[in-house]
Amino acid sequence: MMEDLTVAWRQGQLTDIAFHFSGLIARLDPAADDAVVLAAALTSNYSVSNQVCLDLSQVAGKSVFSAINGKEIVAPQLSNWISVLRQSRVVATNDEYKPLVLESNNRLYLYRYWKLEQRLSVLLHQRAASSDFQFDSSKLSEAVSLIFPPTDRTKEQCEVAELVVRRPFVVVSGGPGTGKTTTIVHVLGVLVEMGIVSSDEVVLSAPTGKAAARLLDVVVQKSRRLESVSAPCVYHASTLHRLLGWNRGGIRSSSVPSPVIPYEVVVVDEASMVDLTLMTHLLERLSPKTRLILVGDRNQLTSVGMGSVLGDICSAAESRSLKRSMVVLRNCWRFSSNGQFASFAKAVNSGESERAQKILDQPKQSDLIMRSIENRLELSRLLEKHCIRSFADAIQLASTGVQPDIILKKHCRLKLLTAHRKGFRGSDQLNRLVEEQLSIRGFVPPSEAWYIGRPVLITKNNYDLQLFNGDIGVVLPDNEEPGITRVVFPKIGGGWRQIHPRQLPENETVYATTIHKSQGSEYEHVIIVLPETFSSILSRELIYTAVTRATTKLEIWGRKEILKEAILYRAQRVSGLRDQLSRFNAVE
Repeated sequence: MMEDLTVAWRQGQLTDIAFHFSGLIARLDPAADDAVVLAAALTSNYSVSNQVCLDLSQVAGKSVFSAINGKEIVAPQLSNWISVLRQSRVVATNDEYKPLVLESNNRLYLYRYWKLEQRLSVLLHQRAASSDFQFDSSKLSEAVSLIFPPTDRTKEQCEVAELVVRRPFVVVSGGPGTGKTTTIVHVLGVLVEMGIVSSDEVVLSAPTGKAAARLLDVVVQKSRRLESVSAPCVYHASTLHRLLGWNRGGIRSSSVPSPVIPYEVVVVDEASMVDLTLMTHLLERLSPKTRLILVGDRNQLTSVGMGSVLGDICSAAESRSLKRSMVVLRNCWRFSSNGQFASFAKAVNSGESERAQKILDQPKQSDLIMRSIENRLELSRLLEKHCIRSFADAIQLASTGVQPDIILKKHCRLKLLTAHRKGFRGSDQLNRLVEEQLSIRGFVPPSEAWYIGRPVLITKNNYDLQLFNGDIGVVLPDNEEPGITRVVFPKIGGGWRQIHPRQLPENETVYATTIHKSQGSEYEHVIIVLPETFSSILSRELIYTAVTRATTKLEIWGRKEILKEAILYRAQRVSGLRDQLSRFNAVE
């Protein structure tokens, strides 16, 4: 088996980690059947793509690798495979410490991820099943009436307020434009108004610096209206890594035992992007009296790390304990729930590719369009016809002395979104094509990198400068030094700051960006540029995330066949968290 796996490894079918792990298993158990070594290789390979475990039933009896002379490596039949694994000395079927763990539901884990999933499921159950906080219901009614706008509040928003006051664990889920952040602003106002917490006992967190800063900015801006009825807002913001005291490698920066997180309320925005490891360590660090609020859209892209925690929690919400802690916001404020945008997004989200195409093909429709692209020339012509004028307007505006927010809003009116960063139709190539066309037309100096009006995306966190991956600024003339340019970024809570280009962390031009980097943002006009061929990164979750970035107009450039494949392909991650949570319900 190791000879065949070596060929698969050299051909790039097997990662370095998976290949060496399978070799370790073969050495630890010299008598191991080939089926055990193959299972080890596959389980490790899947973990590299952030699958928590390997569902043996999905690959049993199927070809998994190409080996010598084109021979296929075929996985054993399920019953035989299970039998062999149970007899191996390197496979545990209970809480033993062994490299591999086999669950009764045919899922095979690396021990580390099995243990993490076990810990998280217990922590979630304990928090969801814990007793309610005591509170004065009349004070709650008064605070809700005072804080929530009477004409705009919905039944679900009031339900969130009551749950956050009552429960130590609340999940607020909802699609784009359903008012998740606005709801949290008002809910925090209710907590402060009732005297349950002060605003400096609240931390607003997210998996990325950009998301944490954006959440704080939105909360501060929206909370100003509430300061007449509650104390001034001094909320804290932090990435989850900083909240946990982790360094860039994901390790605590101190050897001192991990302390309890010192906040009464922890809000986690963009919770769909929180992986298994982060969520487990977060719950382990919370006091039982701390209120934890997870906010996110379960249908958007999952974390870049292990698992799909928010999706698993929402899927298991039928359990009695979790059901008491979850609210789904359904009222869409971004666009009409009966409009073409909403219908198209629902079709994508449900995998109805034919219905999605029919919506795109409807005649006399100007706000939801698909345009065909077959080659580079057609792409260049579409950019020239539908994009360059808008980008040029933003660049010209930057030279007129108007406020930076007007320029940034102009840049954010139109955004090109791609599945990939590299390659033809990737964001890097699109940015180059746009700048070439702007240069040809005289809007951009051909030899000047930091030209006035250039939109800049930060791609690496810099905590000293308080710049985070995903932050967007614009190059403008320095107000005090003629002939010098600065990159201007908005400050949290209002205002602007100028930074010299040489001081910036890693960055790139951002007329186009990847769909992953656009998550959490919104633009008036979105153009999704599909790749030439289907790839595993394309999925309905990716397309749904891109579609729901648009508020006014959406275009999709590419082939119908690629769009159809993407909508039909669901990038589900295999894990046992949902079953673990549902199992608790069975014994309650």
